[in-house]
Amino acid sequence: MKYKQKKRKLAIQIGLAAGVIWGFLSLAAYYLQFTDVGPSIYAKPILNPDYVMTWQGHFIGLGFFIVFMILASLLYAQFFAKYASPWVGIGYGLFLWGLLFFVLNPFFHLTKQVQKLGLNTNSVMLSLYILIGLFIGYSISAEFNNQEQEQEQSQGDQQS
Repeated sequence: MKYKQKKRKLAIQIGLAAGVIWGFLSLAAYYLQFTDVGPSIYAKPILNPDYVMTWQGHFIGLGFFIVFMILASLLYAQFFAKYASPWVGIGYGLFLWGLLFFVLNPFFHLTKQVQKLGLNTNSVMLSLYILIGLFIGYSISAEFNNQEQEQEQSQGDQQS
């Protein structure tokens, strides 16, 4: 399997894991009323607004969240995989949070404006996205650098 295909497959796997882990954590935070924003916001542009707030709507939103995480993971693997610093992942999480709440929210009316969400919701969602970025960033960078070292070793063995 070619190196780029391996990297893409790895990014999809990590995105899937991130979507499942952090999506269910987001759902738990919503049901425990730590935040007013549940995973259903990801399906809001497509689903009926009344259906979005049902438990089925949250699980459909969870599916959209998983797809969003896979895309975010592929994007990270494409542009930032070579950076092994956790700060890059944290910055990427902040970027994803800003993308969702400041760029996509005004166009798709996913939730209230950030200023109107409240301190609890903002702090939980910001923390969640920082952890998501850290998870995706660290996982991809660690594996990417591992694969690079293995590739260099195999090339060195072939030359010997």
